[in-house]
Amino acid sequence: MDVKPPRNPGPWGGYRFMLLCDRYLPSWVVNALTAGGTFIGWMLLKSQRHHSREYLEAILGRPVSGRDTYRHFRALADMLMLKLRAGGGVPVPMDWADEESRRQGALVESGNPVLLGTFHIGASDLLGFGLEKFDRPVCMVRQRVRNSEDIDRLMRQSGSQVEIMWVNDESDLVFGLREALEAGKSLALQCDRLEHVSKTAAFEFLGARRLFPVTIYRLATLYARPVQFCVALPAPGGEGYRVHTCRPFVPAGRSRREDMQAGMAHFQEVLTWLEARLRAHPLQWFNFLPLNPVQPPA
Repeated sequence: MDVKPPRNPGPWGGYRFMLLCDRYLPSWVVNALTAGGTFIGWMLLKSQRHHSREYLEAILGRPVSGRDTYRHFRALADMLMLKLRAGGGVPVPMDWADEESRRQGALVESGNPVLLGTFHIGASDLLGFGLEKFDRPVCMVRQRVRNSEDIDRLMRQSGSQVEIMWVNDESDLVFGLREALEAGKSLALQCDRLEHVSKTAAFEFLGARRLFPVTIYRLATLYARPVQFCVALPAPGGEGYRVHTCRPFVPAGRSRREDMQAGMAHFQEVLTWLEARLRAHPLQWFNFLPLNPVQPPA
């Protein structure tokens, strides 16, 4: 049986309509249309609205209102519009958040192969495509959806150094990752969702021990690759994005078991760092899905 790939919520041709409006209409009309479209989506997408409420209550530590969840939907719409503009050739300013992030991001700027981790937060797609300026072959691992025009447009703007590994099947993932790593490419993986992963572990995040994929650390131990986590969040004043980095993980190479244990400790550090970033930018979590499941009791 032919199983069609999933699609993002929204009407067919929605991305094209957004681009046409942005190109030919005054900014105040575009803003009004975006607000209206966001409200329609907020009304119709009941499941996503429920998951937004669940996340916001966890990160804010209080009951949230419909206005809060609408603002969450609107943040996603604004980021999507920015991504579509970037796919049309409009530059999006992006720089290191501070000197500490610049220092810790030295692995990203080096020419050596590295495993780059991020999450469905802020401008993760723009961050991945921005890696082309470091003149290194980068393979971004993504799930193919039927309305992926935003990614297709970014691909047409990117240089030859960035490619997409479309993964909709676990067997494709295994062989694709091995081929890319053996070719000396850097891999960019989003490490929050559990699709197409077989190994997970529990970590403290948003008030509970939740399951996350640990594929990136298995690859690090198998191929002796360092791991660097980055997220791109809105700059103060709304002028582009700032790249925040966490302390990198470098396998010691003593044994796979010891390296994996060290990787698990590092990922807990990453999630603690990530939660702090989210508390400063709570609307930038763009997983309108159930929160990562809580580890069942032993």
